[in-house]
Amino acid sequence: MERQDPAGRRPGTVRYGVTDTPLGPVWLGVSERGVCDVTLGASSEQRYRARLARWASDARGDSGAVAAVAGELDAYFAGRLTQFSVPLDLTRVTPFTLRVLRAARRIAFGCVTSYGDIARGIGAPAASRAVGGALGRNPVPIIVPCHRVVTHARQLGGFTGGVDFKRALLRLEGHALTGESAGMRVDPQAPGASAGGCAGEPDSGDSAALRLR
Repeated sequence: MERQDPAGRRPGTVRYGVTDTPLGPVWLGVSERGVCDVTLGASSEQRYRARLARWASDARGDSGAVAAVAGELDAYFAGRLTQFSVPLDLTRVTPFTLRVLRAARRIAFGCVTSYGDIARGIGAPAASRAVGGALGRNPVPIIVPCHRVVTHARQLGGFTGGVDFKRALLRLEGHALTGESAGMRVDPQAPGASAGGCAGEPDSGDSAALRLR
């Protein structure tokens, strides 16, 4: 479930905490509406508070407030969860970015799609580059799985938390990767990479299935 108000509205108090993962600490921010921030790679609480202060009216450490999303992330990394159910607060994103994130959220575990496929799926076939920009502004990576979006040639493309995180997440979900660094590709023979049934929770207004062709 997601909650979205008119773009540009500043959330009130954001309560935050951190959870340890196989990829290192992941910092989490939760507003009264839902999870509003997931940050990979923040080196300290001080740096994370400074990040939140750029857009939140107030930020308070509260491990209890992030317990639900931390628990789902723990289950995801342990292989026990493939679809997140925590409510999201997407207040900060623009209407176009919201459409892109809704499409990305529907890519099922074990599947990938391309930037172009998402652009076509939201009715903006010439907007592949803009789709990439919108995914780069995803405030809740992993939960909205922008790491499952790759180039049409199956190269990794970018990722909010960096390519190393994207590579690790795709491997966690069963994809075989070939090549080195930026030229690394998702193996089309990996389980789910090109199979049908890649759509997750339906969302009215978007295409029924998003998968790499």
